[in-house]
Amino acid sequence: MCGIAGIVKFNNASIDAVAAVRKMNNAIKHRGPDGEGYLVINGNEEIPAFGEDTPRAIIESGILQKPSQALNKIGQADAILAHRRLSIIDIQPTGYQPMCNVDKSLWIVHNGEIYNYVELREELSKTGHKLHTVSDTEVILAAYKQWGTDCVNHFNGMWSFVIYDKAKQQLFASRDRFGVKPFYYIHNNSCFAFASEQKALLASGLIDFKPNGSAIFDYWLFSSMEKEEEGMFSGILELFPAHNLIIDIKTGNIEKQKYYTLPYSKEYDNSSFNEKKGIEKIRSLVTDSVKLRLRADVEVGSCLSGGIDSSAIVSTIYNTNHSALNTFTVSFNEKNIDESNWAKIVSDHVHSKAHSVKPNGAELLKDLKNLIYCQDIPIWSTSTYAQYRVMQLIKENNIKVVLDGQGGDELFAGYESYYFYYLQDILRTKGLADFLKASKEIQKLVPSLKQYFKQLVLKEYLFRLPAAQQLKARLSIHTELKYLNKDFLNQHVSQLNNKPEVAGSLNEALSNDFNNTLLKSYLKCEDRCSMWHSVESRTPFSDDINLIEYAFSIPSKYKIQQGKLKPLLREAMKGIVPQQVLDRKDKKGYNTPGPKWISEIKDDIRYIFENPVLDDFMDRKKILKDYDRLFNNPGKPDNNRIFKLIAFPLWLTIFSGKA
Repeated sequence: MCGIAGIVKFNNASIDAVAAVRKMNNAIKHRGPDGEGYLVINGNEEIPAFGEDTPRAIIESGILQKPSQALNKIGQADAILAHRRLSIIDIQPTGYQPMCNVDKSLWIVHNGEIYNYVELREELSKTGHKLHTVSDTEVILAAYKQWGTDCVNHFNGMWSFVIYDKAKQQLFASRDRFGVKPFYYIHNNSCFAFASEQKALLASGLIDFKPNGSAIFDYWLFSSMEKEEEGMFSGILELFPAHNLIIDIKTGNIEKQKYYTLPYSKEYDNSSFNEKKGIEKIRSLVTDSVKLRLRADVEVGSCLSGGIDSSAIVSTIYNTNHSALNTFTVSFNEKNIDESNWAKIVSDHVHSKAHSVKPNGAELLKDLKNLIYCQDIPIWSTSTYAQYRVMQLIKENNIKVVLDGQGGDELFAGYESYYFYYLQDILRTKGLADFLKASKEIQKLVPSLKQYFKQLVLKEYLFRLPAAQQLKARLSIHTELKYLNKDFLNQHVSQLNNKPEVAGSLNEALSNDFNNTLLKSYLKCEDRCSMWHSVESRTPFSDDINLIEYAFSIPSKYKIQQGKLKPLLREAMKGIVPQQVLDRKDKKGYNTPGPKWISEIKDDIRYIFENPVLDDFMDRKKILKDYDRLFNNPGKPDNNRIFKLIAFPLWLTIFSGKA
């Protein structure tokens, strides 16, 4: 796992590429504290260069990609590729990047892991490719040489990389299918620049901070992050998951192509599907996915929340090798949200070395600025802080790699919101009697379901209203919206006319969440929390293509059964995960005592709302008038909305530089 950055100049632009790329690489040092490297391109000449953090062992080595000059001794450059290294696979000097193939016709900077690199290496070697390292990164180069841009369809893993193809005088960039690893860029008449995080592009000096009002409106009204290519930073674009990008380094012409679309079953039922065999297949695929993600030249640990997903991963690891494993859990004093007892059941079952952290309000206050800065864009709730602290705990225990259960809910139907589509399927295919029966089954498990469905129906109804009426209704329902600047809201109110399509089936809803929406948002938070602490987080449920495609090939009928969420995964994990965990019905997720924390720190953060930089988006006078009432609800359930009133202005203050 690493950080990548780079720049290509066009039209004889007077950009100091060396200075810009150095600033970018320094801004993402946390992603790769084990070293840095550069490839400087001037015409047809390539100069591997080193920086202040390049290890002496690399500079004095005999590796093929050995850097020959100090970056600060290089004057001009037409293009530069930059890399920050977190050593995971091939931790010797041979794994250093930028990396080249044997004839140096291809160079790469890569962030991620290609888990099936061992099998691909063997396949490519048989076709005559000569590889000089044991890293997965070199396998990408050989695969590109063999299959061209189609190489990505051979990968099982997470990636974000850029290949310099000397013969074609172009850069080939790619991002993994579901967005585990990030890729951002700017493109104008002067340059193309890319980086793993937006903050790096801002640090380059190539673009100024300018908030994107359209994306900010979506953040407030729909709690969406990075819905469009241009997110909350105007001028900074995201390469979407499952997309390739090719840029001609002479002309600056850019091409983007979607290389993958997740297929899913459009059937409610299929008589040819054998449920028993399907469960056995899922068990086998989960095992394979976890085993692949244990490949590393450093120790691997695992996050453990006590939920089914992380418990399945931890128990599968134990079932595979019975070795002692470091597990990492967050706990709270509040019994209604604490899951540490469930985590202990699993930890005891696998005899792990259990580590736990218990965050509090004072610690949130201390870490608040770093939390917002590391995320690049404002977050929804304090649950991200729980994840942040778990990753910090992992780093404190000198673990570089952990597995995590992100994606299990979207893959196996683990959210209560999916009941809506499940019942919709039954009504459409079975009729009213079966629909009413299924509704009663669910209501026994989820007493608050009726209120939840009211919210879903209301959400669908609101989009049928004219935009102005819809905004008025939303302001009355979600009270935090009344603290926004009215001119800002009215300026973007037309965006409410963009009615989202309602999924027609449970599988379609799962696919929508898995592709470039909900899951991508969670993966973004996971990446920033882990990489801020120089930890690689691996997600077997989010990027294993074999497991994911099989799960989505299963008809909707089997995804929720008798009101139970995740029945397929529960059955597949029988005999592996402790049964009492599989029988859990009290899904909590990464809940935190957010309102309590906010109440405790409200006096210390009041200064945030005294900054005029907020005035374009927020009504500071109204916030300060209602301040104590607004932020003093310690016993109120966390609705993932009030914290936005803190996260957004702090984000705006930090990145505008007007603190």
